[in-house]
Amino acid sequence: MRLIGDTNIPFVPKRRLFFILSGLMMLASLAVILIRGGFNYGVDFTGGSMVQVHFTQPVSTDAVRGALEKFGEGGAGLQRDDRGDFLIRVKPREFPGKETFTTVLRRQFEASFPGNQFEILRDEMVGPQVSKELQGKVLLATALGLLGILIYVSFRFDFRFGTGAVLSLVHDTLITLGFVALFNKEVTITVIAAVLTMIGYSVNDSIVVSDRIREDVRKMRKESFFDVCNQAINKTLSRTIITSLTVLFVTLALLIFGAASIKDFAFVMTVGTVVGTYSSIFIVANFVCEWEKKFPSKRRR
Repeated sequence: MRLIGDTNIPFVPKRRLFFILSGLMMLASLAVILIRGGFNYGVDFTGGSMVQVHFTQPVSTDAVRGALEKFGEGGAGLQRDDRGDFLIRVKPREFPGKETFTTVLRRQFEASFPGNQFEILRDEMVGPQVSKELQGKVLLATALGLLGILIYVSFRFDFRFGTGAVLSLVHDTLITLGFVALFNKEVTITVIAAVLTMIGYSVNDSIVVSDRIREDVRKMRKESFFDVCNQAINKTLSRTIITSLTVLFVTLALLIFGAASIKDFAFVMTVGTVVGTYSSIFIVANFVCEWEKKFPSKRRR
């Protein structure tokens, strides 16, 4: 199936324009992250408790905030999703006896909202030491993943393609995290899983384009390397768009109809799919061409 017929779009001749556009998007993402003062880290990374509560009858955010203030948690992080569920996040705190934040919260809500039944859909608690260890493990996993991709793509193709793939992943990750900060999404293990999934999806697209370039370099010996790259991007364009749309339909469905616990995952995947598709078309091969221009490789046999 071909969604798009044969094309001859000048991707490579216009590569400087795409580099400038990508640079502006990356700078904008950095600016958003800095203006926001960093990310809105979840309990997984800060320690503390997170509770998701669903009320049978509608309750205002101010009413829930007032109930929290009655037992000293007026500064708790409070979010309300489109279903009316409340996400409550608090820092670590010691309670007397065997009580926990959840038991105190339940008792307070029963007193503050009599006759309005509620259900605790999610109850998570992470200690500060565990959260610090988790941060280190996430950074290590991401670094090892990028290193593994660099080694694999460099071994399968050459170092130029490996470097281009890794730079495109940095590009995709930074822009996606910029959207996470812009919409004040909570950075949790679920969001990190979505980012790593997006990285895997993006590198797969990059490999498809790189593989086409490698095949065409052997067949089109009279063509310049830049023409080969441009034609390779055009030849894989239909496949790239069909694959991206397939993923995008699923992530949008999850984003619109999914439960609150999976919406952040769907949001990151939706943004990451769009950005990853852009980089696989406009960045990877163009970076290799720019490298070839500055450091020409040996003549093709």
